[in-house]
Amino acid sequence: MKAKQASKGIVLSAPDATIEAKAKNLKLPVTIDPALPLAYEKVLFVEPGTAVPWDLLPAAWHFLERWDAAVPLWRYGTNASEVGTSEERKRTKAIVRDLRVPLHACELLFVRRNEAGQALMDAFGEEMTNSPERRLAFLRAYYRVKPRCCVLPRSWLAEASKQTAALFAPSRKRPKGSRLVQVEVAPGQFVKCRPGDEEKVVEQYAQRQPRRRR
Repeated sequence: MKAKQASKGIVLSAPDATIEAKAKNLKLPVTIDPALPLAYEKVLFVEPGTAVPWDLLPAAWHFLERWDAAVPLWRYGTNASEVGTSEERKRTKAIVRDLRVPLHACELLFVRRNEAGQALMDAFGEEMTNSPERRLAFLRAYYRVKPRCCVLPRSWLAEASKQTAALFAPSRKRPKGSRLVQVEVAPGQFVKCRPGDEEKVVEQYAQRQPRRRR
């Protein structure tokens, strides 16, 4: 009798002991294949060495009920005109038309196994051939296929989340003679921080909420 295939899983292009161990703890199957196949109904394609936001995976699987793919933004303020070689930017512009568009963190890419998801991964594989800049390759594939893609905030990249969490976490040891001050990060919403860190806290909060209108 043929074993039932897992509905969710991780695909790595190369081994990563840390990711594999954590996935095993969460009972998520892992496929290691540089061809990046859609090995499960819902796949997280993750590059070795990437910090995975494990606590957010249930939300990502839920997004794939409606979307063909989901991927975080790479960096705020950096667009396609600022990376890669001039030759590759020219190739990208021929497809995208305007390079003043944001880039995606395709090292953490969620894809649903359907017609659009398969077309996206096929195009991505084609565009990565002889392409030194992976993010431009993904951008070309994305614009070629035009899947229903849920663009996630930069905070989905786990390292950024850890830094933000550390900034907002209450300090266990307060310097003598120093009291925390209260700062408004959104209308009616306040957090506490050290004196002098007010602007930094507001800026960090704004980066966490790129689509929120104040």
